[in-house]
Amino acid sequence: MTSESLIELQKIDCNCNNCKYMIRNIDKFNKSIEFHRKLQLDNFNNNKNKLIVKSNFYKNRFNDLELWDKLLTQADKLVFQFNKNEITIQYGKCDKLKKDVSFIPNTCQLKTQKCFEHRSC
Repeated sequence: MTSESLIELQKIDCNCNNCKYMIRNIDKFNKSIEFHRKLQLDNFNNNKNKLIVKSNFYKNRFNDLELWDKLLTQADKLVFQFNKNEITIQYGKCDKLKKDVSFIPNTCQLKTQKCFEHRSC
């Protein structure tokens, strides 16, 4: 795709990400990152704890020390990795409309067709 065709596509999409009136709100985006990091970490810890509980169940209920050891080893090997790709919502302020906005880059925004001006224009 040429740069000219990409700009034409962005003009059709009218996404705030490509608008010259967009002023990014980095603080709000960073808060969103921390919120998602906490959610993912909580989910990771819950899954790890479930594995530990499951291992203890097999040890206590069936006296299966081999499976208990295998599941605990598996739980110990788990490492939390934050997936930033899940955070698609961006935040900013529209300098033209003087209001806060949120948007997902590279998606069509029909509601901004009247106020959108491409940043390269």
